[in-house]
Amino acid sequence: MKSFKNNCMAFLLLALLILPLSACASGVSETGESGVAATTASSTSTAALSQGIEALSNADSTHYAVFVAYPLDGREYVYQSSPMRSASMIKVFLLATAMERVQQGTLSLDQTLTLHSSDKVGGAGVIAGYASGTELPLDTVLRFMITESDNTATNMVIDLLGMDAINEYIQRNGYHDTILQRKMMDFDAVAAGRENYTSAADLGHFFVKLYNRSCVTPELDDVMLGYLAGQTDTECFPAALPGVMIAHKTGELGGLYDDGGIIYQEGKPFIMVGMTENYSSRSTAIETLRQMARVAAEN
Repeated sequence: MKSFKNNCMAFLLLALLILPLSACASGVSETGESGVAATTASSTSTAALSQGIEALSNADSTHYAVFVAYPLDGREYVYQSSPMRSASMIKVFLLATAMERVQQGTLSLDQTLTLHSSDKVGGAGVIAGYASGTELPLDTVLRFMITESDNTATNMVIDLLGMDAINEYIQRNGYHDTILQRKMMDFDAVAAGRENYTSAADLGHFFVKLYNRSCVTPELDDVMLGYLAGQTDTECFPAALPGVMIAHKTGELGGLYDDGGIIYQEGKPFIMVGMTENYSSRSTAIETLRQMARVAAEN
């Protein structure tokens, strides 16, 4: 586990150090005519991005919401962002809440949590297959919550932090479209109308903070980036942009598939979130999100 985390962190730190330097080298003294040219090029790229995303969205009955930001030139594009069922995308906010507690000293990544039979739920994940009574470091529980989208791990984290405290973190940090109202796989809560929500813009702004390493602390942000870089669901953005390092989270429920994170494209890194609802088909939604990611990479 330590080797995995160290390798991911080293790779991410290298990218974070190199990309801003390359941007500085390419953008020296852009004033006067060159500044006007850069502004014009930026506007043209944003218009092409908008046209490409909206054309793909309009070609399908699926409801799409998209956020794209280019941190090196400050461009940001938001399309149809509104509160939507979050699926497992909500887990990044749980992760950040836990890391804030680690920063404050009330939690430690080395402390252990005991797995109880009552913690185990179905859906995604591996921890439910472990023997009851297993002691797991918080670092492992958080990592599985992200890399495997482990629902049992997620519920253990909700119990550890408290739902009210998680929502307080969410609101205090300006994610006003986001709310946690139930645990994972709690179908009774869903039937009672308690659902978890977030938006493409809230997720996008979270990932922008994480890219800038201003979410919790640079050191703890690097740990979160390491988890996200280890995401095992790679059928959407990574399939669209093979060979590009991506630190991301996916989410899936009946009728929706989401992907979002930081795409460390050489020379032009970008943050992208794609959310869907009432998809025409799972395969169509994923392929459309892939095409949207390619459009974002090109513009």
